[in-house]
Amino acid sequence: MEILKTEGLKKYYGKGTGLVKALDGVDLSVQEGEFVAVVGTSGSGKSTLLHMLGGLDYPTEGKVLVDGKDIFALKEMELTVFRRRNIGFIFQSYNLVPVLNVYENIVLPMELDGEKPDKGFVREVMEVLGIYDRRFSMPNQLSGGQQQRVAIARALAAKPAIILADEPTGNLDSRNSQEVMGLLKVTGEQFGQTILMITHNEALAQLCSRVIRIEDGKIWQPSFVSGKKRGGM
Repeated sequence: MEILKTEGLKKYYGKGTGLVKALDGVDLSVQEGEFVAVVGTSGSGKSTLLHMLGGLDYPTEGKVLVDGKDIFALKEMELTVFRRRNIGFIFQSYNLVPVLNVYENIVLPMELDGEKPDKGFVREVMEVLGIYDRRFSMPNQLSGGQQQRVAIARALAAKPAIILADEPTGNLDSRNSQEVMGLLKVTGEQFGQTILMITHNEALAQLCSRVIRIEDGKIWQPSFVSGKKRGGM
């Protein structure tokens, strides 16, 4: 089942000789349960792509469909609600609320949406991520790796259609980066979660089920699975 799709996605800045084509006609498709890496150099358009996929910024042209819904056809408030319910985010800066403990940070998006957290599922997620015994700890009492585990748990807990991860290991050392990648893969498989990760780290990208390369705002090579060519989008 197709969870995420873009059609002719473009994002332009400036005019005339100052025109920058951050995204220049991107078409991609992500199926349910995939763990996809989007790789590219600095300025390639990968972060712009993630912002478009998450409805955090509006495109110049084109469509983004999440679970069959054209997100940019929604009004601003409708988009905010849809994003909160259907798209989970993991950022390299963790974005935890410093005055809330681990459990409170994890369930915050659901409470903002007026939903009662599934306490059993939240506990299961925390146990898989190895942070259940830290559920009453404050963010400043955690290591960087532990804080990122909390961010992963927060994204998983609401059971979104897709999780978008923006350089989720960017602030971690190599050991913690490997651990976080392993946890993303394990939790994605265990909970049937679809994950799209933006990264510049080629080695970490190879741990995903599919790799897409973007340069100069365009998808420029076929995808690969386990090192073998998979064909087009």
